[in-house]
Amino acid sequence: MNDEERILNEDALDLLDEAMFTSSLITDKERKNGRVNDWDSVFPVSREETERMEQLLDKAEEVVEDPTEPAYAERLADLREVVEWSKKRHRSWTWKLIAGALVGAGIFYYFENDQKDDIERAKADVAAVQAWDSTEVALNVGDMSATYKDSHYNDRLTSPKNFKMYELSSIKSHKEYQEKEAVRIQAMADTASTEELKTKRLESVTKHKERAVEYQAEYDSVAKMNTAEIKAYAMGKEGHWLESQKNFGRRLHNFMIYLFILIPLYIITGYPRGYTLTASRRRTGCLTAFRKIGFGLATFFFGAGLAMSFLPDDVVKYRYSDGHTETRTETNAGNFIIIAMKFGLMIIGAFLFAFVASFIMTIETVLGAIRNFDWKGKPQVTSGSKTER
Repeated sequence: MNDEERILNEDALDLLDEAMFTSSLITDKERKNGRVNDWDSVFPVSREETERMEQLLDKAEEVVEDPTEPAYAERLADLREVVEWSKKRHRSWTWKLIAGALVGAGIFYYFENDQKDDIERAKADVAAVQAWDSTEVALNVGDMSATYKDSHYNDRLTSPKNFKMYELSSIKSHKEYQEKEAVRIQAMADTASTEELKTKRLESVTKHKERAVEYQAEYDSVAKMNTAEIKAYAMGKEGHWLESQKNFGRRLHNFMIYLFILIPLYIITGYPRGYTLTASRRRTGCLTAFRKIGFGLATFFFGAGLAMSFLPDDVVKYRYSDGHTETRTETNAGNFIIIAMKFGLMIIGAFLFAFVASFIMTIETVLGAIRNFDWKGKPQVTSGSKTER
């Protein structure tokens, strides 16, 4: 470029230089040197910076004397591309996250249906208790063994007496466990290597003894109950269990609905303007790392389970007294571990995939709603006399 051309386009080139250094991503050192080390730093990170850059380019076009001069024309074209990309909306949502959310919704749907069976069973238990006679009749069952409950769970709701016997056995079992723990930890305290450790173990012994006393008091209270009191006691326990099952079912249903609502919101908020994407790249490092690690673990578990499906779980090897062996294909309960690991690893992988996708979708939807929409009603980036929305 000769001196005459430099003087001719000097004001326009100064404006282009100013426009190129608009972005707050450019460091003070780069501004001082007058040179940008990374072209990506030129991209603005806010609407204000984008507007400022565009205004400087417009002014440069107004004052330029020779718009065909190569240094000016190339610089202007490059910066115009930066502005146009920053003003436009770009798709940021991915099918992978949507697929993960759908897997999560499917998991919740499956467990919700399974939970309906538990709710119906709980309702049947409440109905069984309601059918008991409410007459206040003494109900003496004697001292119950802690092991009685182990084989009488299914019989406990057939009558007030059976329920009382089961409950007393269950309470005694809890009491005996606390007493055994107190003895075990006392022995550990006696051989503790430090006074601090001994003190902590003795505190634990005291807590176990206190719980044992509480269980004994509960045992004595239940032992005195007549049929009417046992019915009220059973209704409280079974009614509470029914309500907890209903609440759990509602939570499963709500999570499923949440994911179905989240997917369209994620797509709607997944078209940020370029300057928002530029800013996000510098702010979402932890989220990106979480995505990579989470999906990596999900892929590992699911892939490991899938690979294990090639291992036979129905092969039985027989060895006879004469020394020869024979292999047969038949159901083999001994291969339960292989079967469990096959499905267990794939289920863990699916859960991780769904959780990571749903978590990231939630964060990105919230951030997208905040950053991508003008909640204050402020005009968007303008070009000429038209307002771009």
